[in-house]
Amino acid sequence: MESGDVFRTRDFSYRQQYDSALAITSAAIARDSSDPAGYYWQASIIQLLIYDSGNKLLADSFHALCDKAVAVARQRLSRDPSDALAHFDLGMAQLNRAEFLGWQQRPLTAFRVLLDVTPHLSAALAEDSSLADARLGIGIVEYFRACADRYTLGVSLFGSRAKAYRLVTGVADRDGPLQPAAELMLAYMLKEDGDAAGAARYCRQLLRRYPENRVAMRTMRDIYYENGDLAAALAAGNHIEQEVLRVWPANQYALAENWIVCGKAFAGLGQKDSARTRFDRVLAWERDQADVPWLPQYVREAKQWRKKL
Repeated sequence: MESGDVFRTRDFSYRQQYDSALAITSAAIARDSSDPAGYYWQASIIQLLIYDSGNKLLADSFHALCDKAVAVARQRLSRDPSDALAHFDLGMAQLNRAEFLGWQQRPLTAFRVLLDVTPHLSAALAEDSSLADARLGIGIVEYFRACADRYTLGVSLFGSRAKAYRLVTGVADRDGPLQPAAELMLAYMLKEDGDAAGAARYCRQLLRRYPENRVAMRTMRDIYYENGDLAAALAAGNHIEQEVLRVWPANQYALAENWIVCGKAFAGLGQKDSARTRFDRVLAWERDQADVPWLPQYVREAKQWRKKL
């Protein structure tokens, strides 16, 4: 894919204009089906769409596109092992797959896929130092190695948080194709590590360019809640609910997640009736747990908080 098409695809994706982004990548694939970049970027769009819409039925399409990106990249590498862009696209496609497997709550499978990421992204950088966005993928792998025990029942993988932050920050602070992805990743890392101010800074940085990005808005809501700014968390949650109902009214995943956070915020403010209302909305969907991503966890949380109240 040409550089201009990559940036346009990125911007349409984070503006949540998915059809426009997919049109660019489809045209790129039609022009050159031997370029793995078209498949990698198309998988990235589908991944963002799934996170935004909660539509897990798109998962097969996502995995098929990752498979195609990896297969085409391996074909190119079989002809030219020094093909930097093929290494980059293969490594980033596998990174996307690992992140999505994590979202699907399959952490051990995700970690196995991560093993294929750093060697290819390091090779891409060694062959072409201008592929600076490869540092994002290497940094993400380093971060999850450093805190693997959170996700793999105590298994340690000896990564370096300091190295992870250095690599991801370097991508977030420059205007490259993966800058928004790096900003969201940094917001997540900083939130998880207890730096609410730092997390909010990167989230706001992304929202200045893509003001209504719902994934970033949900991250900002969580930052407010975890930092104890419950009124701000509720204001963000109210806006998110309106947006989800406007765009994805059947999105039980995003609505249940939002009601859980807002219910906990109401409980923290002593507004028990409002909290119960949110938790009861989640519990009303208990029969749908098998069909909605993360809903079993939200139902468990709703039951626990309902008992507390």
